[in-house]
Amino acid sequence: MAHYNLACSLSLTGQVETAAAELDCAITLGYRDFSWLNRDPDLKKLRRHPLFKKIRDRLKAMMIEIR
Repeated sequence: MAHYNLACSLSLTGQVETAAAELDCAITLGYRDFSWLNRDPDLKKLRRHPLFKKIRDRLKAMMIEIR
């Protein structure tokens, strides 16, 4: 959860590349609230950045594995 919260803070301050790395780390460590991640207002800047596509692709692959 700490990496997710750090990603949110970094996104809010416009540090989207570092935010993407922290969000990726959070997912690696077990963050799974994908529904909230996709609508969390703190991640708005990150979701607009091209790096988020890689994260979204990873999440889609993970959801396929779960099903």
